[in-house]
Amino acid sequence: MTATTSSFSKPSPARHLDDRRITLEQLRTFVTIAAVLDFQLASATLMRSQSAITQSLQKLEEILCCRLIDRRRGQVADLTEDGKRLLPMAEEILSRLSAAIDSFRQPELQGRVRLGVPDDFPLGNIATAVRRCMEINPALRVEVTSALSSQVCEHYRQGEIDIIIYKKVAPAIGTNTSAATHVRPAPNTSNDTVLHRQPLGWIASQTIAPNLNGDIPLITFPDGCAYRAAAIAAIEQSGHGYFNAYRSASYHNIRLAISAGLGVGILPHNAIGSDHIILNDNDMLPPLPDIELVLTYDRSHTLFHQLVSQLVRNGDFAITHAA
Repeated sequence: MTATTSSFSKPSPARHLDDRRITLEQLRTFVTIAAVLDFQLASATLMRSQSAITQSLQKLEEILCCRLIDRRRGQVADLTEDGKRLLPMAEEILSRLSAAIDSFRQPELQGRVRLGVPDDFPLGNIATAVRRCMEINPALRVEVTSALSSQVCEHYRQGEIDIIIYKKVAPAIGTNTSAATHVRPAPNTSNDTVLHRQPLGWIASQTIAPNLNGDIPLITFPDGCAYRAAAIAAIEQSGHGYFNAYRSASYHNIRLAISAGLGVGILPHNAIGSDHIILNDNDMLPPLPDIELVLTYDRSHTLFHQLVSQLVRNGDFAITHAA
């Protein structure tokens, strides 16, 4: 796709924006592009042609008289400042509409549901979805537990959690994923639904190069993290050595350690900081597999099934920024 060359100017004080010209289709297009930062992936997600979503985005930008997406060589680089300002408002409009439709489509949910999510799952995503579900279902009680994926799965196995969202290494030909199989809520994986799949990257500081002449200095989460399991499995398969340069359960601290140049981190591409670089082309570092965000619950349970439907419509579970 080629970048548009049209320019935008801010409306004069006497000019009023006609909000009737903005459609839900345009807002959905913008929110989807903002989430995946890729026109082709957004096209597949929305099941519309790439030219159709491009035209929809351009029309929205023309109505608002500003650029929302920063395009570089026809690709999405990031949101502009105007795009970042619009995004939460657009998400709120779409979520409110979904909640309103749900309130007419389904009977009011009642009861207690225990939900487990990864420790590094963005709090805003789950909190907003749960709050909106409880707003339209006053008799519903959702209890959220946050822990490492392996711990969330163990709670599920023990019957201590009803619905879980967890991360695991995606199966791939020639990739050793055995080290990460412990995060599966086996034996019944037929209830698994993959919400999102994304590549992992070796991440380092832009300004302080890590020493990769010997054992690989890992910056990662504790045992039980799917990212850690994937990295160690790849390193061991390649015959390299490693040591734990920094280990923390805090996503914020992991990012700071990478920025400080303590070693190499393992994160999805859309989770890196502005001062980070991806080192996947470095010969010292082996290829990494993809990571999947997975939803699991007993689909025969009516309350769980109805709540999941509402959560998915009211939250951004398909795109995780901190994995």
